[in-house]
Amino acid sequence: MTENSFAFRLKELLEHKKLTLQAVANALDVSRPAVHKWTKGGEIDYEKLRKLAAFLGVNWIWLRYGEQARQEAETSNAVAIPMTDMRRRYTAEIMESEARMKLAQEGARIVTWEWNLITDGVTYSSNVEAVYGWRIVSNESFWKHVHADDVPMMNAAYEESLRTGKAHEFDFRLYQPDGSIRWISSRATPVRELDGRFVKIVGISMDNTARKLAEQSLRDQQARFRAVFELTSEGMALLDGDLRCESVNAALVEMVGCDVGALLGGGFAGRFADAGARLRRMTRARPLAEFGAELRREDGSGLAVTVRAMLERSEDGASYYALAMRAV
Repeated sequence: MTENSFAFRLKELLEHKKLTLQAVANALDVSRPAVHKWTKGGEIDYEKLRKLAAFLGVNWIWLRYGEQARQEAETSNAVAIPMTDMRRRYTAEIMESEARMKLAQEGARIVTWEWNLITDGVTYSSNVEAVYGWRIVSNESFWKHVHADDVPMMNAAYEESLRTGKAHEFDFRLYQPDGSIRWISSRATPVRELDGRFVKIVGISMDNTARKLAEQSLRDQQARFRAVFELTSEGMALLDGDLRCESVNAALVEMVGCDVGALLGGGFAGRFADAGARLRRMTRARPLAEFGAELRREDGSGLAVTVRAMLERSEDGASYYALAMRAV
């Protein structure tokens, strides 16, 4: 926590005014952990920031952004022409709107940036270190933290944007100070001068690590499921709500004595003497059903099997059946 930070100023004020976290929480009608989070650098929304500043008796811009920001705000109000009440109100509304946007940007962990193609200079929003994990002041200080495998893809995206004039979206990885990887999602848009030349690329970036980790976890789970599905000695199948077969394992193919294509689609339900009617009835009665059935093999013979069936629903609400069968 640096001295030029919201958390530092808040803690100093609480100590100076001899206020407890609970006293602040009671005054603002929030929880004590919420106030504690603010003293550790946690985000605070605009309305609570204004209430907190009023309670502490300080300027809210100073509290959130520091003395320099407060002075700049006051300077921006100084105009040569008379400042009417209407102009003051409009100026205040503009300042508040900009402050809301900045708070929203920081709360959503969104970085805005601009790359000057003429000078090769770059500028980033003030929250870049919180999102990227590094203080970025130049292209050199950015690229040295990018995963080497992502550099060609990113360069190609920039080149394509400048060739077509269209925005491009891409994900890339940044090494963190502790050696971990952080995923960043970016959208880059080229900007032309009046003469048609591209003079800069502007963009937004956000931390996408949580989604990427969730996607990887899902892929890992699917891989483990597929391994169990294929390696088990029982015949297994996944059917949609209309009993159309979507997937079978090698054990079931061998059990029926046909190739995979003969089982996929609508061909599997017909292998049961009742065309799957009992399967529907049993799974409606209880989530996990077990019953005996006769499975028609490819050579026309019947095979007595014990079927374990489970009726499930996917994320979009569609029903599907998971079946496991073994010969009796």
